[in-house]
Amino acid sequence: MKAFGLAILFLLIPFIHVEACRFTVREIGFSILSQDIYTLAVIDENADANNNTWRTFHEKTRDCNLRLEILNPVSDSEHPIVINAKQKELKFPVTVLVAPDSRLFSFEGNDISKIYSEILDSPLNIQMRMAFPDVFAAVIWIEGKDIEMNRKAGQQVRKDCDAIENVMPGMPKVVKQGPVEIAVSKNDFQNEKLLLWSLGIDEIPNEPVAFVLYGRGRIIGEALNYQQIIEGGLYKYMSMIGADCECGLDKKWMLGNQIPLLWNKESRQYLAKLLGFDVDNPMILAEMSRILAKETLADATGSVAFAPETIDLDEVFGNASNSGKVQETPLPKNKSNKILFYTLMSLLFGLLIIAAIIYFRK
Repeated sequence: MKAFGLAILFLLIPFIHVEACRFTVREIGFSILSQDIYTLAVIDENADANNNTWRTFHEKTRDCNLRLEILNPVSDSEHPIVINAKQKELKFPVTVLVAPDSRLFSFEGNDISKIYSEILDSPLNIQMRMAFPDVFAAVIWIEGKDIEMNRKAGQQVRKDCDAIENVMPGMPKVVKQGPVEIAVSKNDFQNEKLLLWSLGIDEIPNEPVAFVLYGRGRIIGEALNYQQIIEGGLYKYMSMIGADCECGLDKKWMLGNQIPLLWNKESRQYLAKLLGFDVDNPMILAEMSRILAKETLADATGSVAFAPETIDLDEVFGNASNSGKVQETPLPKNKSNKILFYTLMSLLFGLLIIAAIIYFRK
């Protein structure tokens, strides 16, 4: 009889696996999978790559997605960064920050320690790296030149953050705090120019612009303009962060672009304590990679649910023409699995009761 019960449990294992939500999109966002690397390039004919200053910098950058490269404008004339700098008509020697998409940001002077601090230690950058392990997401919105638009955009940002916080208890995983709202005013623009540059913002916009960041400084989706903010685009983006990692969301959204961010040992240890696992563990990374290797779709259903379902980004964000049509939706696969799971569990429970009755009668 015991063997019979064990056999039933063995048969149920696949369905138990289906029922479990291993990772959320937010948790995947903390991993180093598809990491964006920024390059700080010193282009100087007299620079010595073996200098102790460079070695110290290399030690510091182990904990962030920033790498140092020493280039000679003569001997490295065919290097893509040197070619790019020449095309921008920069004068050598020069130090430049190169984004993953090859955009350049040039610095005055070559004080590496000062430049390092400019990149990674702005007030906003420090605030975010301290907050990311605890908060659901960070909404950064940059004020535009229109005061009334800024007022309406700020109201909508707060409304969407509150709405997400209200539905967080129904999400697959508990998060310590709800979304945090970070407004960048015109007065703050200069102090945060490097961080905003990494987001693709080079000057004060005419209208408010917003970004949703999560995990290890990842951006989900793209920049939201004023109209998209007012129409609740932030809520839709944040809903995706709370979804299960097998929701069918395209990998380019789940592993979005990153900002330059310091992520030291203390941050990693604190995050592991909160999550209950270490996202940098090779076995965890392998499992995440296996999940992401499954075929994901960029097209699927309109609303975001916090369970394994496919999400149609085209319908969610751009295809308003079909919003008035009513369609019959088949039972999602995960709901069918739930029904089967609970049915089999009921049968198993009944069999165990019968087995217990027979055993005690004997």
